[in-house]
Amino acid sequence: MATFLIVHPYLDIYGGGERVCHGVIKALVNQGQKVELLTFDFDADRYRNIVGEDFPSQVVVHSLGQRTKEKPPFTIYKRHRNFVKLLKKYRYLEYDYLFSTQSSSPFEPVFLNKAKKNIAYVHFPEIHYDYARGTFKRKLYLWLFRHWVEQGIGKLDLVFCNSLYTKEAMSKFWKIRGDQEPFVVYPPVNLDKFWCDKPLFERKKRVVYVARFIPVKRHEILKRLARDLPQYEFVSVGGLIEAERPWFEQFSINLPPNYSLKPNLPGPQLIDILQDSRIYVHLMEGEHFGIAPVEGLASGCVTIVHNSGGMKEFISREYRWDDYEDLKAKIVSSIEQADGGNLWEDKREKLWKAVSALTPQTFQDNICGQLELCLYSSSVGK
Repeated sequence: MATFLIVHPYLDIYGGGERVCHGVIKALVNQGQKVELLTFDFDADRYRNIVGEDFPSQVVVHSLGQRTKEKPPFTIYKRHRNFVKLLKKYRYLEYDYLFSTQSSSPFEPVFLNKAKKNIAYVHFPEIHYDYARGTFKRKLYLWLFRHWVEQGIGKLDLVFCNSLYTKEAMSKFWKIRGDQEPFVVYPPVNLDKFWCDKPLFERKKRVVYVARFIPVKRHEILKRLARDLPQYEFVSVGGLIEAERPWFEQFSINLPPNYSLKPNLPGPQLIDILQDSRIYVHLMEGEHFGIAPVEGLASGCVTIVHNSGGMKEFISREYRWDDYEDLKAKIVSSIEQADGGNLWEDKREKLWKAVSALTPQTFQDNICGQLELCLYSSSVGK
């Protein structure tokens, strides 16, 4: 039995990273490994609401304290300084393997350096992507931080990522050794809770979007659609943390009467909404994977995603949008066609087959299989 230290700083947000963390913990616990978790203030009830299951009781939790709140200027540098200061307090921990399940900037191996092997599940190489696309001023701001990220990358022994799209970005932007070739392991989705074959014509003419309430998720597009299409209902669902509340309150001003916001909605209520809606639309450009679109698809919604990112690996071209007018046209045609035939019902079966393997068990099997090959086999050979 080995000891794994899982590092996932923010477990108070409803998102794919939290599902990945839970899947990794369960995989290791089911294998009989000793698992410890390092995170900011841990709330078992909040965790249960996010992932839909109780936190495994045998896992030891080490608290980094309360989430730090940094303000401009130099926000990422202040956050890095505070995070590193907290990490150093846990250098006394004893463990065999370090596994970061959240960070796209893997600092942990630099400051928690006792592990035989360092493992990371990378959701996207955000800093390098931002640096490559940035202005001269932005590049200057990120240069040192980018260098720090690369120090951590160089210490990784095993790397997982969430899609072929992310793998391609990592290959382009990260300088990694040949034996660090990322393994694509799609995030786990508890599809059993969502499956619903209720015909579209029996559902409300409603469009749903699920994403954290932060600017990058582009909820404003749904707000605009609601104004342009007053004959339909629009709903934004997503996690909201206190740090984003000022933005959320500003965004909530002058909402169209057919548009509602539902922050921190309990899972069962989300499922009820999806299973009685005709359309699920995903608005973020370059979404790294996209658990919410998979859940929308499993719920029986016509699922329309941006023509970029990881969802291109599962959603066919006819249900991907390029610009606002294209998106609006696809929404109208999909909603209205539901009253006149079963075109979507036929296509849905094929799309369901594409996502049916994205189960928690498949995720756990893939993670454990690579761990056994890359970690345990190498230790036997020494």
